[in-house]
Amino acid sequence: MSFDPYRAYEHVKNLAYPRFTGTEGEQKARKYIVSTLKKYGYEVREEAFEVYTYEIEKAEFEVIEPFREKVECAGVGFTGCTPEEGVEADLKYIEDGGRRFWPRGEGHILLLATSVNLELYKDLMKLKPAAIVSTEESPARKPSHVEIPYEWKRHGTCPMIKITYDACFRLVRSGAKRARVVLLQREFKTTSYNIIAEKAGSKYPDEIILLCAHYDSVYGVVGALDNAGGTAILLELARISSEIDTKRTVRLAFFAAEELGLRGSLAYTEQHKDELEKIKLVVNFDVHGASIGKTSVIATGPENMKSYIEALSKELGIRANVAHDIMSSDGTPFADKGVPALNIFRSTGRGVYAHTVDDDLRYIGPEGFLAPGLLAESFIRRMVFAEEIPFKREIPENIKKKIDEYFEKRLGIREKKGVGKTYLYTLDYNKG
Repeated sequence: MSFDPYRAYEHVKNLAYPRFTGTEGEQKARKYIVSTLKKYGYEVREEAFEVYTYEIEKAEFEVIEPFREKVECAGVGFTGCTPEEGVEADLKYIEDGGRRFWPRGEGHILLLATSVNLELYKDLMKLKPAAIVSTEESPARKPSHVEIPYEWKRHGTCPMIKITYDACFRLVRSGAKRARVVLLQREFKTTSYNIIAEKAGSKYPDEIILLCAHYDSVYGVVGALDNAGGTAILLELARISSEIDTKRTVRLAFFAAEELGLRGSLAYTEQHKDELEKIKLVVNFDVHGASIGKTSVIATGPENMKSYIEALSKELGIRANVAHDIMSSDGTPFADKGVPALNIFRSTGRGVYAHTVDDDLRYIGPEGFLAPGLLAESFIRRMVFAEEIPFKREIPENIKKKIDEYFEKRLGIREKKGVGKTYLYTLDYNKG
C-alpha cells in the first residue's frame, strides 16, 4: 500500500473545527481519531494527564483619547483578568521593550511592537503595568490566539492582548494617548488524553519507531494547517502500517495540549520513562496540508540522520529542505531524553496564518500531502524493515544545548539550580 494524499485530505476536512484543550472540539477530535484507528484494526489506549487550560470570555481594546476607536484584539491566555469594566490608563508605546522606552511610574497600558519572550516578560513585570498590548510583527496576520506558558506566572501576571500590525501603526502615528483594556478569562485544570495505538514488530518487537502528531489547536481556531494536517498524515500512515508486517514495532501517538507547551508529549515521556530505551526513533508531523509549499525536515539527532534524509529525498525526487536543529514541537521532549527525532513539516507562505482565525481550510488540498507523505512513508518503511537502524540513538552536544535553552528560555519550565545544572519539569504547575 502507498500513501494516499486524498485520504489525508478527507481526514483534515473531518477535523476542521477548533480543538483547543478542555473544549468539546478536543473531545470530538479524540473520538474521531479513536474510531478511525479502531476501523483500521488497532487496539487503542487513551492515556489521561492533567493540564491547566483557559477560556477567554471577553477581550476588548478601545482608544479613549484623543479620539475614540475600538480596536480588534485577542486575549492572551494565563495573563489574568481586568475588572469587568476593564482598566483605563495612559497608553505608552515602548517599541521592543528596550529600557530607553520605559515610561516613568507605574500603571500604564504598554503598547509593544513585538511578541513577548520570557526575558522581556520579566522586564515588563517590573514596570507594574495596568495592561500590555502586544503587536503582530507581520501586517498579514490577524491577532494571534496564544497564551504565555503557565510557568511564567511565577514572575507575575498582567492582562495582555494581541492586536494587528496595522492597528499598532495607526495608534502610533495618530498619537493615541489613553486607552481601555478588558480581559476576562477563566483558568482551570482539565484532563486531556494522548491517544496511543501500535502494530507489534515480527522480529524486533522491543524496538519501537514512534510516529506522532498533536491533534489540538489554539483556542477558537480551526487549525487546519496546525495541526489537523499533521494528524491527517499520521492517520494515513496508521492505515498503511496496519496492512504490512513490520520487523519493528510501530507506535502511533496522537498528543493533546501541544499548543499549551508540549504538555501531551511531556506527559508521555514522564509516564513512560521506564520504557523510553525501547524507542529508537521518533517521527513527528506538525504543520501540513498547504497545497502550495515545500517539504521541510528538521533532524534532531546524529549528523548522519540529516545526510540520510537528504539522500532519500534525492532518491525520491523530492527537494526537501533539511536542517540539523530542534523544532518547537512534540519531537523535542523525546530528544531531551536521548531519542532522535525527525520532524517533517510543510514550509508555506500560508503559514503566516498560523495561530490565527485564518488557519482554516483555504489553501489546504491533497497536493499538500503528497511530497511529505511519500517521504515519510519511504523513511518509515526503511526504519521498520532494516536489520539495523543506520544511525546511532544519540543526541549531539550542540543539539542538547539547544534543547536546554528551549525549555529554559522559551517555555520557562526548566530551572538552573546551584553550581551544576539540574533541571525541573514543572508538570505539577502548582509547584513553582
